[in-house]
Amino acid sequence: MQSPRRTAFDLDLARNNVGGWAGWRGPLSVTVLAALIRLPYLGQPKAIIFDETYYVKDSLSLLNFGYERKVIENADAALLASDGINYQSIFTDAASYVVHPPVGKWIIASGESIFGATPFGWRIAVAVLGILSVLLTARIARRLTNSNAIGTIAGLLLALDGLHIAMSRTALLDTSLSFFVLAAFGFLIIDRDNANSGRTKIWRWAMVLALGLACATKWSGLYFAAAFGILMLVWDYERRSKNLERITSWLTKDFLPALLMPILAVGVYLASWYGWLTTSGGWNRNWAAGETTKSWLPDSLASLLHYHQEMLSFHTNLATPHSYSASPWTWPLMIRPTSFFYETQLTCGSASCSQEVIPLGNPFIWWGGIIAISFIFYFAVARRHSAALPIALAFAAGWIPWLFFPERTVFSFYSVAFIPFTVMALALTLYLASQKVTSSRPVFWRWPITTFIVLTAALTIFFYPILTGHSISHEMWQLRMWLPSWV
Repeated sequence: MQSPRRTAFDLDLARNNVGGWAGWRGPLSVTVLAALIRLPYLGQPKAIIFDETYYVKDSLSLLNFGYERKVIENADAALLASDGINYQSIFTDAASYVVHPPVGKWIIASGESIFGATPFGWRIAVAVLGILSVLLTARIARRLTNSNAIGTIAGLLLALDGLHIAMSRTALLDTSLSFFVLAAFGFLIIDRDNANSGRTKIWRWAMVLALGLACATKWSGLYFAAAFGILMLVWDYERRSKNLERITSWLTKDFLPALLMPILAVGVYLASWYGWLTTSGGWNRNWAAGETTKSWLPDSLASLLHYHQEMLSFHTNLATPHSYSASPWTWPLMIRPTSFFYETQLTCGSASCSQEVIPLGNPFIWWGGIIAISFIFYFAVARRHSAALPIALAFAAGWIPWLFFPERTVFSFYSVAFIPFTVMALALTLYLASQKVTSSRPVFWRWPITTFIVLTAALTIFFYPILTGHSISHEMWQLRMWLPSWV
């Protein structure tokens, strides 16, 4: 396999690299902007919206019992009516059947433990990870491209994206998944750079740790684990001297040690089930004790394995009709966003009002991102570009596997897992376009980049009320429904 080539594009990017504090100013600035966009009115709406109805209560159950318990009827209303501290009466003694691992719910629980079982409390930890994702995106893009400008632009675009804003303000699992995947991607790139200079490979173990946490949040983290692991081994092979002993050296020094990495990932995953394993009340916790045919595994692990077989069956056969289900083919086009919350109470000062939370991606970022991703795939395949290749692979890992489950009930907000890689691709593409048009000006004052960012920011301001649950007149809400499928 041919090594990534250093093109004129690479050489041009190198001229924009200034190390030290200069490489942090832009990323930190757009991270502050992300916080200013995501944190205000975080407790709005004062409601349990969409799938928060599962994760908010599961998180509280983990916090109090170590495993998920069933709740009483009308538990959502009872929880919202509580003071956020005395809510334990909403739980029954029966175990709840859940189909996602615990890490994402523990993240939500961390906010609830500090700020109470309130909308702010169950959303704050996810919001923090969403904000940190902007910093990670900016710094990773900078390292990939050797350009402070591209890194800052990538972070800025993520800070302004509507899907990422809404998902960062909602207590679901997907933003946590996206954060761990992004961290793993960053560790992969650092490992590549360090390995090229002959330094330690500790960063790949950090990547495995992050991927273990991703898989312990949602199983779709496995797609990224496979993609990143393969790319790591390909890069290892390309670094080996091109002689007759190349394969042997790669097998003994890279491939065989890499076989230990899944052990760490599995260990991280099992550790996330600590509460279920060390208590007796979890779903099917004592299944193995009643079996006449004993497994070679301890009863606790045999029960957990059986539970996972049930979870796998659920995910494989999930085909329940849902009005907001969206084909993965349409996700990059943002055809069918998922409405998380909608009310029409007269709270806007108009005769008719609409209050909505909808994770609607910024159209300039998403529709422009389609062009950018196409360009990046060309550079990755045709030129083996050192920045385009990993970005294209990460995007593909977040999107393409879902195309093989056309009958499964899925939602467009799952794409928050790959939007960081879309904005990286878009930042590179904008930079290259500006080089062709106005290469003599400072990067941020080249009109293709400036125009795109200004229009993107204007759309973020325009759509902000329906990303954050502000009450507006029904007419103003209709102005924001550009496509019939958005309603």
